[in-house]
Amino acid sequence: MARFQDKVAIVSGGADGMGAACVRQLAAEGAIVFALDVKADVARDLADELAASGARVQAIEADVLDEDQFRAALKTSMDQAGRVDVLINVAGGSAAGLVADIDLAVWDRLYRLNVRSTLVACQEVLPVMRRTGGSIVNMASISGLRGDPGWAAYNSAKASILSLTQSLAWEEGLNGIRVNAICPGPVASKRMLATLPPEAFEAYDQACAIGRMGTAEELAEAILFLASDQASFITGASLVADGGLTASTGQPTDFDGVRREVFERRRRERSA
Repeated sequence: MARFQDKVAIVSGGADGMGAACVRQLAAEGAIVFALDVKADVARDLADELAASGARVQAIEADVLDEDQFRAALKTSMDQAGRVDVLINVAGGSAAGLVADIDLAVWDRLYRLNVRSTLVACQEVLPVMRRTGGSIVNMASISGLRGDPGWAAYNSAKASILSLTQSLAWEEGLNGIRVNAICPGPVASKRMLATLPPEAFEAYDQACAIGRMGTAEELAEAILFLASDQASFITGASLVADGGLTASTGQPTDFDGVRREVFERRRRERSA
């Protein structure tokens, strides 16, 4: 089913990870896709790869921290296509630091990277999207639902995106624009695979009810559901896709021993 046939979609952070997975799936379902990313070469390689199979994907260099360049990239996308039906704000980042001593420059940069870039993208597309209606999906996180020691900047930035999403959903609902957020849990991305030790992966796996982390493709499916007409009565919502991680209070229970046995068996099987 081509849910996005001939629709115009803009994906910020579209070069790799969840952004690239969204670009691939949108293209496979018939969309005209603009992949915006500061990693211009990676985005172009993705666009060339998909174009070779007949997809309509264009890569545009865009650093969300350079607001003039970012606005220009969004405008170029809409000018070329003449409209925009879907905006997916994936671009973002994280930074660690205790509240007591985090550098304010780090805090401000993180908010620009996550919150302000989402706001800028929405502001830029709204005048065009209002003509035909459309859908916006913002990248939040389960980190926006809870607090984590050492990650207050990231937690609060993602919480801000959730509030922004809800406010914008009400402001634009009568204009035919739906606005939702996705809250991913741990995703086994190439970046994580390259930086985390094996024991950290196992800890993330154990933290999920289904016993494993998610994939970029699984998160893209959830994002595209929100972006599609299948979610026509859903706006102002936050879809949690975390393998059940936040379904638990985290309190110790008798069931913990059962889960430990399962993971011990997996470890033995891998080493056999």
